[in-house]
Amino acid sequence: MRVAISDMSPDAMRLVRRGPDAVGEQAAALFALANGLCGVEGVIDERASRPCAYLPDAYVSRPITYHESFPGYATATDTRVPCPSPLLVRLHIDGQPVDFAAAELLDTESVLDLATGALRRVSRWRIEDGRTLEIAVERIVPLAGGACVASRIRIRPLDFAGSVQAWLTYGTEAGGAGEAEADDPRISGRLRPVWSIIPPLPGDNPSVTRFAQDAVELAYRQHVASPAAQVAAVHAGHVVRGALVAGGILTIDRVVALACARGRPVDLVALDGVAADFDVIAAGQRAAVQALWECAALDIDGDDELARALRFDLFQLHQSASRDANHSIGAKGLSGEGYEGHYFWDAETFMLPVLALQAPERARTLLAYRIGKLDRARVHARAIGHARGALYPWRTIAGDECSSHYPTGSAQYHINGDIAYALALYVAASGDEAFRAEAAEMLFETARMWLEIGAFDARRGGAFCLHGVTGPDEYSALVDNDFYTNAIARRHLAYAAETAEWLRARGELAAVAAAIGLSDGEVAEWRRAADAMWLPVDPGLGVNPQDDAFLGRPELPGLTSARDGHGPLLMRYHPMILFRHQVAKQGNVVQAMAMDLVEMPVSRQRRNFDYYARVTTHDSTLSSVSFGIAAARLGDEAAALDFHRECAFVDLENRHGNTSHGLHMAALAGSWLVLAQGWGGLRLDGAVPSFRPQLPAAWTGYRLRLQWRGSVIELAVGDAGCTYRLVSGDPVDILDHGRPLRVGGDPVVMDRPRLKGVIFDLDGVLTDTAEDHYQAWQALADSHGFAFDRQANHRLKGVDRRNSLRLILEHAGAEVEAERFDAMLAEKNDIYRERLAAYSPANLFAGVGALLDGLRAAGLKIGLASASRNALDVVRLLGIADQFDFIADAGAVANAKPAPDIFLACAHGMGLRPDQCIGIEDAEAGVSAIHAAGMVAIGIGSEEALPDADMHVPATGQLTVANILSFERGAAARGGLSTRPDTVEEISC
Repeated sequence: MRVAISDMSPDAMRLVRRGPDAVGEQAAALFALANGLCGVEGVIDERASRPCAYLPDAYVSRPITYHESFPGYATATDTRVPCPSPLLVRLHIDGQPVDFAAAELLDTESVLDLATGALRRVSRWRIEDGRTLEIAVERIVPLAGGACVASRIRIRPLDFAGSVQAWLTYGTEAGGAGEAEADDPRISGRLRPVWSIIPPLPGDNPSVTRFAQDAVELAYRQHVASPAAQVAAVHAGHVVRGALVAGGILTIDRVVALACARGRPVDLVALDGVAADFDVIAAGQRAAVQALWECAALDIDGDDELARALRFDLFQLHQSASRDANHSIGAKGLSGEGYEGHYFWDAETFMLPVLALQAPERARTLLAYRIGKLDRARVHARAIGHARGALYPWRTIAGDECSSHYPTGSAQYHINGDIAYALALYVAASGDEAFRAEAAEMLFETARMWLEIGAFDARRGGAFCLHGVTGPDEYSALVDNDFYTNAIARRHLAYAAETAEWLRARGELAAVAAAIGLSDGEVAEWRRAADAMWLPVDPGLGVNPQDDAFLGRPELPGLTSARDGHGPLLMRYHPMILFRHQVAKQGNVVQAMAMDLVEMPVSRQRRNFDYYARVTTHDSTLSSVSFGIAAARLGDEAAALDFHRECAFVDLENRHGNTSHGLHMAALAGSWLVLAQGWGGLRLDGAVPSFRPQLPAAWTGYRLRLQWRGSVIELAVGDAGCTYRLVSGDPVDILDHGRPLRVGGDPVVMDRPRLKGVIFDLDGVLTDTAEDHYQAWQALADSHGFAFDRQANHRLKGVDRRNSLRLILEHAGAEVEAERFDAMLAEKNDIYRERLAAYSPANLFAGVGALLDGLRAAGLKIGLASASRNALDVVRLLGIADQFDFIADAGAVANAKPAPDIFLACAHGMGLRPDQCIGIEDAEAGVSAIHAAGMVAIGIGSEEALPDADMHVPATGQLTVANILSFERGAAARGGLSTRPDTVEEISC
């Protein structure tokens, strides 16, 4: 089934609120309209007396005062101020003003139509003398137009007739924050807007009104048309004079173009290009919204409510996405005053990824904003004390740091890595290599910061460590080795070094290097730091520590009861109480997992998720996004759906109690990320998009679209698998569960694999320890006078140590007592371990690392079932110990290969049934063990050497996830029967 917005029922594309739910501050945010150049709250026109419009340049800068100040503290904050309302309508009926503040609102309904991009509102009033009046308004802020607000107003007297004057002026009445809001840091410095109307300039026509506040000047130009009435310009607006007939309708079209300038009068040229005809604007809006849904359409079979919420969330994100390279997206977009309109890290890590995959030109604008503020980031770095490089501010509008609390503000150095992450994602999704070159200076200057705050620690084996930073979890401040920060820094450093080499190959590096004094040695140091980045695993808990101290802190007493829905802990506890306890506002480790910053086994992902879910309050609306993605990927359907609904409905249900401050843009964007990256398994850390679609039991299917390098593809996920379809553009190469495919002219159907785990043998499969084992046995035989040679050694392949010695003694015709037998085993092991001491990652077979990466990306668990009791030490020396979800202990199984015990133990340790696993072996005894365990066997070697294996490859490095899954699919199609010619047994996969 195709996702076609035009085919959907009207309710599927509408947000409807009636009665009290259609009015008030929450409704004002929900029904806000914007186009990245301006925004307007969803207020009722008849009562729109206070400023309710937002323009990116309409902000003031105010000094920050400290009782105790130190070098580098932020000196001023930017605060976006609401602009005069372009909606206000005042009515005089029969010469008397109608007081809508005192009138009785009988009924009202607001409808945001996501298919046409229009807000439609109908209100019925009882005014003086009991007369009833209906006012209907259709409002548009054109996505493809300039900064303007267009309204079609219909006035309908229900039970009376009379003359009417409609005054279309601007609302400038100042409002203030309540006492409870005044101390809410999520609002911070809410400012009472005090706008004054200033005299017109020479050449202004009567339709232009100018306003001023502080350094901000505005110009509104209004066009009013009413076919059945007279229209005249008046001071600061227009008046429409006409007659009302009972049951009749007086229609007024109003289009207000808005412009802003700082420190100078607005040049009215900025108002040019705005259409004045409402019908033209409406037609353009329908076309623009249709184009949006062509790239962003989605549906969920089995949860229409959630699907509607996601469409609302996406529409609001695209509305607030900046069209101006001088600006980014505020935490509240252009829908409210929360966070003073500041831009944070969430613009790059939550909003930009969605835009890059649906409207890449908008993602480019956000990055262009950061490039334009590079000089301010350099100034910020110097102010803090860094000798070179650039550090972007934690919260800002104009480019300077606006956070007065540096432990949870300026200390969040990860903002640099977030921007680099966003750049890499945008370039990959768009193919815009020219922009990568344009952004290189910013990328390099910000990469320098990691070497400024980090060092190679000899006590940790030369690991690169970062000191004194704050991660996204603002309940832990000024820590060493914050996991998320280290992970994003590693990605940043590696991408910067890769970009330097890319520019060198293009002959473009020299100019950039000369401009910023970049040397080859510095680039090499970036790569060295990335390779050595400290990202440890706690040996006791098996989780990644959030930072060096986090796991050692006591838990916050009464944490469970503190999650009472009465606001975030930061509003109830002194920061130091939070800093010294094991409590998280949001999970840094889980955030890194959701963004695919660190490869880790599925089992550790599970442990991380469970551990940090217990100590995380989710006080940040961003937290539900990362936890939702991680839970969906882990198959924790109940938790994933809860987190998904939490971010999808955060504003629709006012779940954090502050929707009145504006919409939570990053959480709204995140609701789509949970669908695409969580349930869809989308990963963007490879050469092509990789998907691993899953279907929760609560749904019967879902569909979504995304754009990749100019092409739009659609995923339709059902019970059996996923159908990929090219909607527009050129064919696209992707991966489905690690299987490469091209989405082109015909839909491609991919079954969902039943395989859940891959179990490896060690010797001859991952590395070659055979020679070391042989030399150790040979040395033992020589020292004890036993006959032994390479031919005899062939019998030992795949056999454990104890049985190997029995075979050697049998070959030599010797017998030894039990005590001497055990001593010989220990002696052989000592010789073998001496030889192992020289092992390193260089001893790993070629291609194995890439295979393990692919298996993890495909969501498969990885196990090790080696007969060697030194297996754990070997994989540690090879540098792959942390790649395995489970390593079976050869000493703990009752029977060695060819018995199935060790493969069964490995499957059990991974939490899987044997029929969900495939085994990989290079010895006949191992192949027999795999079959005895009820698994399919892949043999590393020839068919002659391993005649019983179900599939053969010459070397492990030649295996790919694609051919493993293809073989598994073939086995399933055969009804789970082995293809081995000598036996027929059940091999269910």
